[in-house]
Amino acid sequence: MLASVAAAQEAPSSDAASLEELKAQIKVMQERLQSLETKAAAKPAAAPATATQIKWEGSPRFTDASGATFKLRGRVMVDGVNVNVDRDTGASYKARQYRARQVFLGAEGTFGQWAYRIEGGAANGGAWGWDDAVIEYKTKNGVLLTVGNQKTAGLENLTSIKTMTFMERGPFGDLNDNGFVLAAQVTKIGKNWSLRGALQGDSINKADVSGGYDANNAKERSGFAVRGSWAPVMTPTDTIHLGASMRYRDSGGETGFTYSATANTAYKPQTSAGGVLLSTGAVGKSDTTVAAEAAWAHKNVSVQGEVARIKVNRVTTTQSAANGGPDFNIVTGYASASWFPTGETRPYSAGGQFGKIKILHPIDKGGMGAFELAGRYDYADLTKMSPNAVTALASQPGLATAGTYKGLTAGVNWYPYNNVRFMANVTKAKVNNRRIGTVENDADVTVVQARMQIEF
Repeated sequence: MLASVAAAQEAPSSDAASLEELKAQIKVMQERLQSLETKAAAKPAAAPATATQIKWEGSPRFTDASGATFKLRGRVMVDGVNVNVDRDTGASYKARQYRARQVFLGAEGTFGQWAYRIEGGAANGGAWGWDDAVIEYKTKNGVLLTVGNQKTAGLENLTSIKTMTFMERGPFGDLNDNGFVLAAQVTKIGKNWSLRGALQGDSINKADVSGGYDANNAKERSGFAVRGSWAPVMTPTDTIHLGASMRYRDSGGETGFTYSATANTAYKPQTSAGGVLLSTGAVGKSDTTVAAEAAWAHKNVSVQGEVARIKVNRVTTTQSAANGGPDFNIVTGYASASWFPTGETRPYSAGGQFGKIKILHPIDKGGMGAFELAGRYDYADLTKMSPNAVTALASQPGLATAGTYKGLTAGVNWYPYNNVRFMANVTKAKVNNRRIGTVENDADVTVVQARMQIEF
């Protein structure tokens, strides 16, 4: 009983001591906080941290706080080309050239919903010219509006020269002439499909048009093109691609369209006079091209092909007695296959295009890089071009070279790094042309070529 009373009397004294200790601790903390605030106020204000981010993609891509981006891009391709042409009549022709296939530099970037891409340089020893030169706007519902120098149609054509399987696109690409032209294009890409359409003019590199067959008609060529693609199978390891395109164009007041091709090389001369063995001459007043495309890819194996029919509306004989004549059709196509023994796959996008491969074991990581083996068959038939009754056959130059082309190309590519590639192609081709008098331009063509390429 006495102990309980004593404990009750001591409790208030103990609580009071604890309260005093807590007050003392709070006072010490307040003094320390005040000291830190005083020191901080005496220091100069620190510069705000930069919000610009840098990501390496072959060259640096800069992204600022607003999300705007800027990146330099470019490529260097150095080729060696050896051509042997054995002709049935006329002298055989041999050529060997070493040159820069392309030396290009450019930039790309974005500002909100706006984007730009510009790239140009010298090709095949020629003057500076532009390839890509576009301004893009992407709407909120995903429609892409593009104005500038650009391409519209074709599976192989839309695949960049930096990433396509062979060094050149071959006769199919030459005859379809689906290169870069000034256009206003609308593109919509879905989950596994794409649709695009464009109003087209001529290349941005072309000077002001002068009249072709009529000096007082200086209208630039014009036309339109549409292309659609669908991939019923589209996974990281398997792809089935189907596509179709159509293009109409009119030469306006320019010289008529020429339909010519060479054996898988950008080195055009195949005769001592600098000519080519397969060509109609400048006969096209307008044309309509309808094309179909398909591809299949499974892991490290892929197959693709395209076929096109070009309906040529010829210039009249009053415009050109040498080039005029009846309308005719051209048929051309190719089929190719590719295999990566090192296991890489060709990446496919919903836009209906194959892109840049990713090297599984680059040599800087202790691997051997990627190897690709490929083959392609090319075909072209210009023989439906008929003579006119106005001029002698020998004075209608395109007749003697409007024949057929059949060719096989074998290729091997080595990718030591993602941005470096070494290529080698061998093409054996046969050109059969019609005999005009004593002139017979049949020929067997052998092309051996190699390339060193770096791009960023």
